[in-house]
Amino acid sequence: MRFGTWSLCSFSRNAKGELSPLPKKHVDTGMGMERLVMALQRKTSNYDTDVFQPYIQKIAAKSGVKYGASEKSDIAIRVVADHLRAVSFAIADGELPSNTGSGYVIRRILRK
Repeated sequence: MRFGTWSLCSFSRNAKGELSPLPKKHVDTGMGMERLVMALQRKTSNYDTDVFQPYIQKIAAKSGVKYGASEKSDIAIRVVADHLRAVSFAIADGELPSNTGSGYVIRRILRK
């Protein structure tokens, strides 16, 4: 969806649903940091990059489960790593777990 000459990613939506222009305009390629890192590091999976491997190795060590030994346990470890990373970024952005709004999303991720 486009508004004028800028894509939707150039606007901020407030609690009332109103859009206001962001102070700086950027092009959103849709690639995402993880995909870019994967390409730069020549990996075939986001989880093989240095973005996720520290989380994965720590989870494997703490749980006593060897990463790479079982597809089922690997998926579980990747889900936990992805959730930890998402919550870490949200908290770093100033959002905290709560019962309402964005904080509720963080709370739900933590509970999973």
